[in-house]
Amino acid sequence: MTLTSSGYLTTHYGNGAGAFGSKASGSGWPAGTVAAPFGDLTKDRCNDLLVRMPDGTLRRYTGKCPGGGYSPSGSYTALGTGRQQYNVLTAPGDITGDGRTDLIARLASTGDIHLLADNGSGVFKSRVKIRSAWTGYTHITGAGDLNGDGFGDLLARRGDGTLFRYDGMGTGQFKDRVTVFTSWGSTYNAMVGVGDITGDGRADLVVRDTSGNLYRNNGKGNGSFTSRTQIATGWQGYKGLF
Repeated sequence: MTLTSSGYLTTHYGNGAGAFGSKASGSGWPAGTVAAPFGDLTKDRCNDLLVRMPDGTLRRYTGKCPGGGYSPSGSYTALGTGRQQYNVLTAPGDITGDGRTDLIARLASTGDIHLLADNGSGVFKSRVKIRSAWTGYTHITGAGDLNGDGFGDLLARRGDGTLFRYDGMGTGQFKDRVTVFTSWGSTYNAMVGVGDITGDGRADLVVRDTSGNLYRNNGKGNGSFTSRTQIATGWQGYKGLF
């Protein structure tokens, strides 16, 4: 998903061949909006969208299957306030072992990582702190199951360009970090775990550089990725990639 400075929130659909094809947009999103594509919170077999509004309210928009744009005026459920305290909101997949997607949030003031687990009724359980002081990471993204163990994983990029993977344990925690790449992506300003866009059943990674070039790193299924493949240009116009 992308967001423009003029308030267009767009869903770009994977084409199954490693790039993006069709898309759907909704307008009217205010500056400061943060989107978090999510799993199925409502048990309708369609992935939902979380949006943090500038006032800190977290909204759940019911997923649009087979597709369609989202607008602020659409039907939503409020999932709490005060979420502006987080500078990362991302969905790694299931890390609690209950088969439901969970939410990871980083507290801006301390860098502490909190788990907000899906309670099975369309909302989240109370937050649980699972890591402290993750202040050195410039980008953190949920990546799905990268190593094939059935649990969601997390990717974190340090300021020096080192990319780490944290494997979900199925207990609400992550294992110690594993280095995926070093001296990686000094020009990258966005990193998104997009699920499988190549059609091989493995979760992939998409990154954007400062020139607006978009690249794909194919998931190998063992926790690492192939070298990058350029899949688009001109993406510098998007102020947010989610």
